[in-house]
Amino acid sequence: MTSTLPLLVTTVSVLLTQPNLANSYPAGRDRIPNGYNVPDPCRPGRTTQGVGHENPDGGGPRNMFGDAFLIAGGWTVAFCNADTDGDGVSNGAELGDPNCVWTPGQVPEFTTGISHPGRHNTEYQCPFPPWLWSILFGWSVIFESV
Repeated sequence: MTSTLPLLVTTVSVLLTQPNLANSYPAGRDRIPNGYNVPDPCRPGRTTQGVGHENPDGGGPRNMFGDAFLIAGGWTVAFCNADTDGDGVSNGAELGDPNCVWTPGQVPEFTTGISHPGRHNTEYQCPFPPWLWSILFGWSVIFESV
């Protein structure tokens, strides 16, 4: 009789890691201006890896920006001019492309003053206060500059 423990451990390990592999699209950040420079409103001093997802690290359910990006098929003038999070600021203005002229590989018109196009700038409620992220998840946001 052979032990099934190694097979069980391997199977569980693969299943637990699959959702992250299947739902995370880091290359998507190459398809929006300042994709690697979008601040995480819930973790001061950090950028978000999952701009189009509810989870700031990517994967899982998409936010309004991610859904609209998928429908638009990429960075288009119409998508750039849209305000997917309803905060009164267009996606382009939030991401440093207020004139909607950016194309992948270019440096956007602005690289500072960027905000998150999937999080309403004044009404979004973080699931935890920023200082609590550090305690719950080990992120050292308490000591990072804003």
